[in-house]
Amino acid sequence: MLWVCNLMWLALLLWLAVGWTDSGYRDTVTVCPTKLVWRIPCPTCGVTRAFLLTAHGRFAEALQMNINVLLLIPAYIIFPLAGIIGLATGKNLQLRLLNTVDRMCRKWAFVVPFAIFEITAEALNLYHHFTIGMP
Repeated sequence: MLWVCNLMWLALLLWLAVGWTDSGYRDTVTVCPTKLVWRIPCPTCGVTRAFLLTAHGRFAEALQMNINVLLLIPAYIIFPLAGIIGLATGKNLQLRLLNTVDRMCRKWAFVVPFAIFEITAEALNLYHHFTIGMP
């Protein structure tokens, strides 16, 4: 299970490395089924471009591209750090982290604010899509 998560992390790292140029966030390939089939963005449309903008230090543009970057950037940093520290200490910190997230996701006190956040992300994506043509 964890090897899949680490493989996904490495795939994202490679994807970011490929699009590292300043104009790379504009030229990314659309892989979103919702955008391809129905021509409207899903809540995560624009996340890759937001990652690229964040990597270039353009945080305001990254937030405009997709506010999910607020959740994903910390996760992208914490998860591999947990793996590295876990290797050094001999503890499976990534599994502990995933179990903690799993427990949090089963509580209404987490689910409701997260759902509101995702509804807001989709509303912003739709607003940007229909007003200025992004993401």
